[in-house]
Amino acid sequence: MTSPYNVSLNEFVKKIEVPTSKSYANRVLILGAITPGLVQIDQVPKSSDVETMLNLLQRIGLEIERKEDTVYIKNSFPECEGSDDLILETGDGGTTNRFLLPLLARGSNCYTLEAKGHMRKRPMEPLILGLTSLGVDVSMGGEDYWIKVKGPYQNKSSKVEVDCKDSTQFITGLSLATADLDIEIKALNLEASLSYFLMTENLIEEFKSQRSEWTIPVDFSGLSYPLALACTTGNIEVTNCKEVDSFQADSIFIKILEEAGASPEFKEGSLFLKKPEYLMPFEADGSKSPDLVPTLAFLAAYASGASIIRNIEILRHKESDRVEEVLSLLETFCIEHEFDSEKNNLIIYGDPSKKIGSVEYYPPEDHRIVMVAYLFMRMNSGGKLHNFEHVKKSFPNFFEVMD
Repeated sequence: MTSPYNVSLNEFVKKIEVPTSKSYANRVLILGAITPGLVQIDQVPKSSDVETMLNLLQRIGLEIERKEDTVYIKNSFPECEGSDDLILETGDGGTTNRFLLPLLARGSNCYTLEAKGHMRKRPMEPLILGLTSLGVDVSMGGEDYWIKVKGPYQNKSSKVEVDCKDSTQFITGLSLATADLDIEIKALNLEASLSYFLMTENLIEEFKSQRSEWTIPVDFSGLSYPLALACTTGNIEVTNCKEVDSFQADSIFIKILEEAGASPEFKEGSLFLKKPEYLMPFEADGSKSPDLVPTLAFLAAYASGASIIRNIEILRHKESDRVEEVLSLLETFCIEHEFDSEKNNLIIYGDPSKKIGSVEYYPPEDHRIVMVAYLFMRMNSGGKLHNFEHVKKSFPNFFEVMD
């Protein structure tokens, strides 16, 4: 059993770099996989989700060369497909599994996907229904296997509807994998996480313009953790963040910080932020940027007054039930709050003077809850943090950057 990470109370005054976006990278990797000729992708993050995707693309026949943080894809799928059916260990990532499945449906072999952990319980049915309506043979096997898929797409000039209530990753995966086909894909219930799909649409337009060189931008989800800590107890310069990326849902965090009284500033190619004299309460819609909600809960806990985070039901379908995990953190750190389970609204009564002693905390195997638990511990008296290794999913050097 891995020993816990010791969280100590160091001053958070630093120059830092944050990882680039795994969500953006895995989208580009799928587009690169269906692009004829050489594709170059720069600033590829070392996220475990991206590493898994790269390994899986190689397993299905793609020739991939890596030089530091640049990836070269030298052929395309399904032209590179071998003759053998494959069993693929696909990890626990939503983007990895939900983007890879419709890509595999372009091929003629039978692929068995074996996801790991909580991913096996997360929703997949809307994506499977969409693939089935396009003539793909796809099934879930319960205890025998997770998902089997055998293509190719039979109805290449048809229309398919995809229910996005639980995740936009369903329509994103299908849209990416069929970006060069004459298939009309209509999204149902796309209100939640809309900006994630707008990112997808923008990348597909770039793909259709025959783009073959890509650069992955800074990940605003990962950026939220150091910004939140600086806003409550620090002063930082983020040297690899030059501007807001409007196609990343979590870039809204910059605006929320401004509304809360902070002054994030882009200048000289960096982003600067220091703790404001007074942190005001705020309101946010959690359905628009669900990955940001745990960080928003932390920020609200140390603002002066009542903050409201609305529409957080979608958080129940992540790597853990993040609604329950956020509530658990608030309870542990004695933060007054109310949760309306019918409207899925969370009210947090922040108090910057609220402190408790050292804790030993056992978060689930969920990178975002681990990182937010760390923030709470830094704002209090530190302690021992378990399951800390799961930050590798999106922010592998998180503790190096934050300590």
